[in-house]
Amino acid sequence: MFKKIDNWLPKDLVEYLNNYFLYDFPHFYGHRSVPEIKSEFYNSNLNPNDALNKYLFEKLVKTLDKKVQILRSYINIQHPGMDGLFHSDDGDLTCLYMVTKTLKKGGHLEIKGRKKIPFVQGTLICFDAKKLHKGHAPINKGDVRISLAFKTKYV
Repeated sequence: MFKKIDNWLPKDLVEYLNNYFLYDFPHFYGHRSVPEIKSEFYNSNLNPNDALNKYLFEKLVKTLDKKVQILRSYINIQHPGMDGLFHSDDGDLTCLYMVTKTLKKGGHLEIKGRKKIPFVQGTLICFDAKKLHKGHAPINKGDVRISLAFKTKYV
């Protein structure tokens, strides 16, 4: 399965999430896409019982029109030089929401066997969790790439 949805959330919520995750939400350095290989960036797990996160997941389930259960959700934060590495995920379906401003250079999502997907704020991408994929860091100094990841399984 592959699904791409532009403008997934209302404009006010897009702006809120951008500012919230960029300035107000705690995040921690040292996350790795592949634990054995040093390629670190920032990460923070989301509380599945938080009202905002419950809303986002309910919206995801309605959007997918499939019975899925959330395994976990978190944000990844990458600055220039913080490339991810190819990896697969746990679960059945990975959904990534592009939180921060659209990037003109870098920041794209790469799924092996597919065209690279530009980082465009407000876009939701869902794909088979077992497909190798990685998030590329932004290139321009001062740019930041925040993606919100939902790891799910079919029920």
